[in-house]
Amino acid sequence: MIETILLVRHGQTRSNITGAYMGWTNEDLNDTGHSQANRLCSRLSKQPIDLIYSSPLQRTRTTATILAEPHGLKVGTSDAFIEIKLGDWEGLHMDEISQRWPELWKQWRADPSQISLPNGESFNQVNRRVGQFFEQMVASTQCKLAIIVTHDIVVKSIVSHVLGAPASIYRQFNIDNASISKVRFIDGKARLTTMNDTSHLSI
Repeated sequence: MIETILLVRHGQTRSNITGAYMGWTNEDLNDTGHSQANRLCSRLSKQPIDLIYSSPLQRTRTTATILAEPHGLKVGTSDAFIEIKLGDWEGLHMDEISQRWPELWKQWRADPSQISLPNGESFNQVNRRVGQFFEQMVASTQCKLAIIVTHDIVVKSIVSHVLGAPASIYRQFNIDNASISKVRFIDGKARLTTMNDTSHLSI
């Protein structure tokens, strides 16, 4: 069983600052994102990391590859940790989304846990695929420290899963780019011990 998992959101991309919705778009990090990933790498370079998993999308794989380099590790990927499928919202700016789907947009901004995106996924679908693989990974892997590099919604899904909280808490906390959230396993039970730590970015 894994003793500790660090949940890392990928570094910043252009769409993170322009308001475009990426979803499964294979966008890479911008210059700030690379700097964030390198600062995070410096922080974790002396940690005894045994395993790094990533979403298959470029922004997460780039972040994970930077983190893996000092440890000589290969990055494993899993579709379970991919971002929510946005369907018709993919690549659109938030202003266009709010104009074309005004009621759905209001619900998305207030509490997206009970909606399904047009031709995309629902939060329940994301939570099922993320939760199932997370539990399998924890139970079948023997190591002290693992990292999962993934996306905002996926980190929030895992946090909710660990806390046993409903998905409706999604809008009640932030997961910033290149942040760390830590899950420790004590007596076989998951404990969230750190959330959205970005102290390495202010150094």
